[in-house]
Amino acid sequence: MKNVQVFIDPNGIIRTILYYPLSCGRNFDELYRTLIALQTADAYGVATPADWRPGDDVIVPPAGSCGTAKERMEGKDNLTCYYWYFCTKKLSKEEILEKIIKK
Repeated sequence: MKNVQVFIDPNGIIRTILYYPLSCGRNFDELYRTLIALQTADAYGVATPADWRPGDDVIVPPAGSCGTAKERMEGKDNLTCYYWYFCTKKLSKEEILEKIIKK
């Protein structure tokens, strides 16, 4: 027997499938982390790296033009750029949870 955890977004699109044999315990911290990461990516238009937790840096989509890439590399945005196509930014844990978690 198997145990499958599936996250389906409000549009009916399967976003994550986690497959566990019943003999293997599930990691509820990872389930929660995955859910918050998906919601953060949707809310802010970013990506989350491996082992991401709220408050860690997020990955910003690549620049859409040479001008934008140049501005990013010159530090005109509030980003940390490693290459013209790879930048990250800080989102505070409080900001994320306030926007994602409905009180």
